[in-house]
Parts: sequence; structure tokens; C-alpha cells
Amino acid sequence: MKTKTILLLLTGLAVVVGGLPAAAQASAAPETYYDLPLCLPGYYPTDPGDCLPLGASQSIARLHESGFPYPIQDLAAAKPPAELSNLPVRVARISGAEAPVYASLSDAISGGAVLRTIPDGASRYVTMIDSAQSGGRTFVRTMSGGWVEATPFYSWPRWQGLEFYATPQNDFGWTINPTPSYTQPSFAAPETGKNYDKYVEFQVYQVVEAEGYEWYEAGPGEWIPSLKSRRLVVERTAPEGVDNNRWISIDLFNQTLAAYEDGRLVFAALVATGSGELYSDPGLYYIYEKRELDEMQGSYTRDRSDFYSLEGVPWAMYYNHAQAIHGIYWPALLGFTQSHGCVNMFPGDAHWLFNWAKLGDWVYVHDPSGQTPIPTPTPMGTPAQEILYPTPTPTK
Repeated sequence: MKTKTILLLLTGLAVVVGGLPAAAQASAAPETYYDLPLCLPGYYPTDPGDCLPLGASQSIARLHESGFPYPIQDLAAAKPPAELSNLPVRVARISGAEAPVYASLSDAISGGAVLRTIPDGASRYVTMIDSAQSGGRTFVRTMSGGWVEATPFYSWPRWQGLEFYATPQNDFGWTINPTPSYTQPSFAAPETGKNYDKYVEFQVYQVVEAEGYEWYEAGPGEWIPSLKSRRLVVERTAPEGVDNNRWISIDLFNQTLAAYEDGRLVFAALVATGSGELYSDPGLYYIYEKRELDEMQGSYTRDRSDFYSLEGVPWAMYYNHAQAIHGIYWPALLGFTQSHGCVNMFPGDAHWLFNWAKLGDWVYVHDPSGQTPIPTPTPMGTPAQEILYPTPTPTK
């Protein structure tokens, strides 16, 4: 009797369940559920299916949305050999007023026969192949001949740019003055606590304009202003007109120089280009003359107060009449316009570029801001500027 009662109850239960809607039946069935494991930290653009992209992977995804690659890698670059910064000749600096150049050391000491004179000016340097002292004065013998009172110059800039073995996927830059980084693109934002010295490279993952400057995101939550830095914009295609896939790109707005070969960035550095009315001309040119040592002299003001006379200018490459890329040993600041039209580089960078460049290589000078006037087209390949020597002062 008890068995019959149990069978009747089970039959009734089956009838009740069978009469329920399908959805109710499904909810009544037990679910099979288990947790997927966390994915290994990484960027997952689509659902991996067999793991959960949470935790560290979520942070990586947010960084990727902000333009940061994973993993964040250092620039595939290194400083060129330090010995490239050694000058090919010794130099000495002239100070004071007009400087007579004497035929011999004895003439220099006694004030004898004068070969020529070097006018007073803001920047005057001579090559030096010998030196002597007399009566507390120092005289040097120059490569061009003659002795002149001057101070041997042993301290010149040795900072160097970067030689690349792989083209970066993002822009990068250098500081041009010491600066902190900020948590937001604003001078009013809190500082990150990280400080950059002068001429330190950093990567650029995002660019915004704020408070009158470009701001560069150098890391997650870390911003550097263009007031204290310069950006090198990586070019991945050759400028129009370049037919041999070798070119030197000079950015007048950012004051940077980059060398490209076969579509790859091979070298980059800060430079100093022409200032004011003596700006470096935008355009596409080619290197028509290379000089390991050059002599430059001139003045552009009516009173000749800006006169300069520079012997032993290293590694000059002329590309636009008298405008050249060359090394500088005299005091200068990279990242600012300050020359008479030439592209100034520290010696090590000019030396590297001189060794790499060939006659006929293209030089692309441009200003992304559009502020530099476009020059009237003139024939390329004309000789460099003529060097004019002052008339010797008669001896009395």
C-alpha cells in the first residue's frame, strides 16, 4: 500500500512539471557553472574566451586606449661613439679689440710686422697648431699662418643625439632646459616628482595644446611642456621629390634633425637654425659640397657689431647656397633659432652626419607651423659664401 502511494505521488509530480512552460522547466533544472581563470597580463583586443582579461589586463587596455603600447619599450637607439665629438683641429679664442696677426712669434711679442688683422667682433676663433707664452700673454700659431694673441680653447659641447637601429612607432623628444613633469597638461597641475635634466630624451605618446604650448605625454599621467622641450616627429614616408630614399629632415619649428635611409630612421638630434631675418630657408635641397674643415666670416649689421670670424668649422655640408649643416665648438644652445641661416650641430652629431651623408643626398627643410617664410626659388648648387679677409692694418 505504501509503495503504491509513493508511485502515485511521483506520477502526479511528473504531470505537474510537464505542464509547466519551457522557461519554468529550464529554471527548475540545475545549472552547470564555473569561474574562468584570469588571463595572463596583456592586451586583448577581443574576448579570449578561455580566460578573463581583468585586473592587470584591464589596466593595460586602458593604457592602450590612451596610446601606450604594451609592453612599453625603450627607444631602439644608442649614443654614437663618444670619440666623434673630438675636433679635427685645436682652436683658440680671441678676445678684446682688433687683433693683429703677426708674421712670427718674435714679431708678436715685440709688436713687429703685421700680416693682417681680425676686426673686433662678438665671436672670433682661430685654429691653433702651436702656442707660446711671454710676459703673461699667450700667442698661438694658426693653420693659415701667423701668430695672434688668443686663449686656447679646450672645452666644447660633447652632447650627442641618437643612432637608431629600429624606427620607433611613436614620436620622441628632448628637454632643452631642466624641467619637472606634471600630472596633467597644465603648469597648475601637481608635479609628478620626476625631474628631467637638460638634453634628456623622452618618448611622446600623446600631444595636446594647453596654456599656449604643446604638451607631451611622456608616460602614464606624466606631461612635459614644449616650453622646456622639443619633439621629433617621426616620418614614415619620404618627402615629395626625394628619389633615392635617403634624406635629412630639418624641422624648423621643433629644431630637430633626422636622417632617413630606405624608409628607416637612422639618426636624430637637436639643432639650432637661422634666427630672425636670417632664417634657414624651407625647401627641398641636396648636398652639393662637403668640407671637413671650413672657415666662416661675416657681418649682417650696418655697424658690424655682430662680426664673426670662425676658423676650423668642422664637418660642413652645403645644401642651399651659403646655408650649411655644420658642427659648432663655440658656446651655443640647441633647440633654439640662433644662427645666421646655417644648421648648427654639436661636433659629435655633425661628425656622424658628415660620415653618413653623400653628395647629392636630399635635405628637406620645413616648418610644420607655417611661420617661416618660403623663399623665392633660386638655382641650387651655387658656391658657398665667399670668405672676405679684412685689409691688413699698416704698421707704424
